[in-house]
Amino acid sequence: MKRVLICPICGSIEIELDSAGYTGKYYCKKCRYVGSFIIEMDEGEYQKLKESGEIEKFLEIKSTEKPKKEKKHEKYPF
Repeated sequence: MKRVLICPICGSIEIELDSAGYTGKYYCKKCRYVGSFIIEMDEGEYQKLKESGEIEKFLEIKSTEKPKKEKKHEKYPF
């Protein structure tokens, strides 16, 4: 079965390699995400998740999470 690449930000399958693959990053044509993290699955799995709304739920949870603040080392507070 055919594999599809899914954007972790918007859920689009309009993904291509950024910089012709030299950087190892992907580019989303829909939301302009550029990064090395991408979701890959079978086309059948994607259709099932899309129909059930699970992809939208996952993306909604990720977009509402607050980023964690990094603790600064006491010795180097800058």
